[in-house]
Amino acid sequence: MLKLGSAIVNRALYRHMGAAGITSELVIAHPAAILEIKDKDQSKQTPNADPEIQMNGELLLNHAILQSHRKPLEVPTVVAGEEFFTMDMQKVCCPHEISEHIARVFYANRCQIEKAIKSALEAQGNWGTVPAEERLAIWRKAASIIESDSMELKAHLILSLGKTESDASNDVSRLLNTLRSNADYLEHLSQLRFDITGDVNIFPSFHLRPLDGFVAAMASFESVALSTGLALSPVLMGNAVLWNPALEVASSSYLVYKAFRKAGLPKGVLNFVPSNERLFVDTITDAIHFAGLNYHGTAEGYCRIHKLVGDKMNRYICFPRLAAECQGKNFHFVHSSAKLDVVCSATMDAAFNFAGQYTNSLSRLFVPSSLWPELKERLCHAIAELKVGNPTAKDTKMGPVVNRVAFERLEKLINRSKLTHTIEIICGGNCDRSVGNFVTPILAVAQDPLDPLLSEPIGGPILPVFVYADDALTDALQLVAHQSKYALSGSIFASRDEIISHCLKHLRMSASNLYVNERCTGHPDGIPPFGGNRLSGTNDKSGSAYFLMRWSSPMLVEETLDNPMSVPLSIEKRT
Repeated sequence: MLKLGSAIVNRALYRHMGAAGITSELVIAHPAAILEIKDKDQSKQTPNADPEIQMNGELLLNHAILQSHRKPLEVPTVVAGEEFFTMDMQKVCCPHEISEHIARVFYANRCQIEKAIKSALEAQGNWGTVPAEERLAIWRKAASIIESDSMELKAHLILSLGKTESDASNDVSRLLNTLRSNADYLEHLSQLRFDITGDVNIFPSFHLRPLDGFVAAMASFESVALSTGLALSPVLMGNAVLWNPALEVASSSYLVYKAFRKAGLPKGVLNFVPSNERLFVDTITDAIHFAGLNYHGTAEGYCRIHKLVGDKMNRYICFPRLAAECQGKNFHFVHSSAKLDVVCSATMDAAFNFAGQYTNSLSRLFVPSSLWPELKERLCHAIAELKVGNPTAKDTKMGPVVNRVAFERLEKLINRSKLTHTIEIICGGNCDRSVGNFVTPILAVAQDPLDPLLSEPIGGPILPVFVYADDALTDALQLVAHQSKYALSGSIFASRDEIISHCLKHLRMSASNLYVNERCTGHPDGIPPFGGNRLSGTNDKSGSAYFLMRWSSPMLVEETLDNPMSVPLSIEKRT
């Protein structure tokens, strides 16, 4: 039997789901992850940080922002350690001040993408045989390098994505936690052993090989932690990768790439290839050694890639592995027994942090009619108090949307909603691009349960509300479960156990990350594995040991010897 480690069960969730829902699903947990959670719990009890240290941090961040403004970062294409400053130069504008730019990104052409593929295939032969201990050392060293110079990274997240200082800090924290957790997971996976049963002269061993070919990683603008995880998770498992970040996250991703090169990652193992998305996809899927794609983007984009790979399947030497995380139509379902303070706070955070642009941002709210009048008043007051503006300002709570395309899409959606008689705009709805891509938070009530506002992804600070009758709980749950083709994240707010159990039963397939009395974006100190089903992705649970195994092609070696007494030493030497 292959030993995977202990299964850690959430007892509260176990109570609601029942034994059958738990025993069939194993959770791999490394002891270091448990200790990390305990450390976080203890840290909550410690006093606030020293004001002098906090002030020094603010000064360092302001200095980094000023330096980044003065000298935009040049982001080249990097293939086998060689930098290319091509003719296709794209400027990254500050979304809060569109007349300024923060970086210049030099896109790869088809020739350079093909060169990156060749470089990756050449590098993988050696990298795939590097012992896990050496790879772990590189990961942990890179995490330390990133942590020691995090101010420049935060500055680029604020200036290129419009994140507030709080959002940028959380992004960097998630990045560091992901890198270190993945290292811990690999350390655990590399110790997998088989129990020997039956004939004692049969000795199996388990080897975590990389995939047979190169892997590509395509990241959207959302997060440097996400962008890094897409590219570096396959690399950690011995693969060679082409990293293709979105334009807006290219500068921060490049800083992470440089940290890994400084930590000792060999040339060619990770090739930094920002480029036109369609060109990149067409080129990698033409290669016969295309072994996998780690994708984050739209469902439409993934469907195109899936079809393209299917049409070209006969040319590949293996079946490419396609992992995807796409948008969600994430919900908060509120029962009449819920605590309004908790609901209001969680809803504001989930809907309007990073201007509602996270994949798992809240984009539909279901409220019983008995609670709606008071909750509406509280939400309107909170939205009026929410300062929207320059993300470099200390008191700003929400910045701009990331680019012109997002602004124009949201403006069109808002104008359509204003003209739809079944939608009532409660507050907000102003769009202003005179200085930056600013959209004020919107609270709207949708009377038609089939309206696209309640079923399609939004990707912005727009929160549609559906008010249901208190005595129609089951009908409302059925609506949530089947209203949308997307199933990423959702939350249930209630204070009665039987209601929570009833909701979990009906919403089991409507979200792959389901929370109880917590925002649908999850608690900052919660369990990191994430992924969606339906059109929200392939649900590979990035941030877990399962996700790392997605990028491994395990090999079993079974050896039979005449003299079993001398075998353990020889086997140990070989593995």
